[in-house]
Amino acid sequence: LSYSKSYEEGADDGPHEMSPNYYYNALKYPCPPNLSIWWNIGSMLFLVLGAQLLTGILLSTSYTADEALASVSLEYVMRDSNYGWAVRSLHMGGASMFFALIYTHVARGVYFGVYLKNPHVWYSGLSLYVLSMGVGFLGYVLPWGVMSYWGLTVITNMMTVIPGGARALDWFQGGFVISDVTLKRVFILHFLLPFVILGLSLTHVLLLHMNGSSNPLGLDETEFSVPFHPYYSIKDLAGFALLLAALVGITFTFASLTADPLQWQPVNKMKTPSVIKPEWYFLYAYAILRSIPHKAGGVSTMFAAIVGVAVFPMISGREKFQSMKVCPPARFVFLLWVANFTFLTVIGAQEPAGGWVLAGQFGTFFHLSALVMIPMIKEEWEWHLYQGARLSESCYPTKF
Repeated sequence: LSYSKSYEEGADDGPHEMSPNYYYNALKYPCPPNLSIWWNIGSMLFLVLGAQLLTGILLSTSYTADEALASVSLEYVMRDSNYGWAVRSLHMGGASMFFALIYTHVARGVYFGVYLKNPHVWYSGLSLYVLSMGVGFLGYVLPWGVMSYWGLTVITNMMTVIPGGARALDWFQGGFVISDVTLKRVFILHFLLPFVILGLSLTHVLLLHMNGSSNPLGLDETEFSVPFHPYYSIKDLAGFALLLAALVGITFTFASLTADPLQWQPVNKMKTPSVIKPEWYFLYAYAILRSIPHKAGGVSTMFAAIVGVAVFPMISGREKFQSMKVCPPARFVFLLWVANFTFLTVIGAQEPAGGWVLAGQFGTFFHLSALVMIPMIKEEWEWHLYQGARLSESCYPTKF
């Protein structure tokens, strides 16, 4: 188990002697020996990102960024192109899988307190998440159905709440209204930004390797590690197999499970749908946006809810135990926070009327409150834990 330490001290085991670049060798990267399946999510995200890039490039060869021809080009992909239906279904299912893995990855980071060990990794991951949300929304616009047009109208008009936003909106749209020029710009951004995500993901991994991975116990295990290969490379391969099985199952069985039927209807710029909603992975943010009656207030609250996890490293103390395993109160609030996230996702799909608005406001308040409560509860619990241990030791000193 002290694999890395023995080589770091210059141990010589004959033919298995390590090179000086041990810590920079991907296969021999030292990892904590107790990592669970939750640490497979990062490698799974890389696999899905690669699949999205490949299928996206294939789809771009047949897509036409034109208001009159966008839906026609997609009909060609689905009906006439060789295995085009499979490629598009993989791309759609991969998007949902990608965000499901992202949310699981973030929840794992919050639960096990990884932001305490690697704040820079946490902030780079947050940047990746925000950028992925932008790319995901741009992809949602490209089919150019009813929801695409009105969703783009709602989101782009959020720019007007910032100073100079109206001028920026006109520049992005290429005019005073959404047109062919807007759709072309959306397509170009959706094509280019995933490569930026890929580069930032590599930076994310490099930052991780600088300080090492966290672990389920949240303790410092720098001197207690095992090499990545073969201990965790085998686990990653098993995770890849399960992920591919799930992705293929979704693609060939429930290809349009999360798609709105209005996405297959032609755009009617003169008639607004009764309920405008994005894909499921944006519904929690959309529910928060609609819960605040003031436009600027709703946009600000939604942005705070999305990037709110950035406060964890700022308001956390120097806990000895990073994980919530030793803090039942924080674990309870965390479970309520996850349940509230699901609750907001359901609310975002409903018509903004009646009790749904009040429920959304309650969910928004709890979501933002939990972001502050979780690290504060952890710090307070650990203070009492160690204070009690010191009092116990002072009353009953250990004799050797």
